[in-house]
Amino acid sequence: MKLFLKQCPDIGETEVEIRYKERTEEIDNLIRAIDQSSDTIEGLKDNGDKEFIRIAGILYFEAVDRDVFAYKAKDVYRVRRTLYELEEDLRSRFFVRISKSTIVNIKAISLISPEDARRVKLKLINGELLIVSRSYVSDFKKAIGMKGGRS
Repeated sequence: MKLFLKQCPDIGETEVEIRYKERTEEIDNLIRAIDQSSDTIEGLKDNGDKEFIRIAGILYFEAVDRDVFAYKAKDVYRVRRTLYELEEDLRSRFFVRISKSTIVNIKAISLISPEDARRVKLKLINGELLIVSRSYVSDFKKAIGMKGGRS
């Protein structure tokens, strides 16, 4: 694959054109990555400030009590969405559910290792550890391409 970049100061909005002979999984992944790079979600800081955060920068979402939090490498935001809504909306954006209370960004995983009782341990790029619970291992493996590919 060749990559060409060209700065055009006179255009109003950034444009991306993808030329391909045949649409492959690699092309679809590229489209999703570009699409995801500009998507944002509203997050609330502890002090109540609202901030729009890039979804691509979120490592994982976690439900705690009745709140859902978005975790970035160094920041945590409360989001006003349910985990079910996020799971549905982010399914095609490299996010997968790994437990009843957690959805992880596949691109944020730096290490995957087996854990006891058929669970899987994930180390994220910021060093945090998450566990894929037994009932979600199969879906996780499909999402990372270990069992039949991403659906």
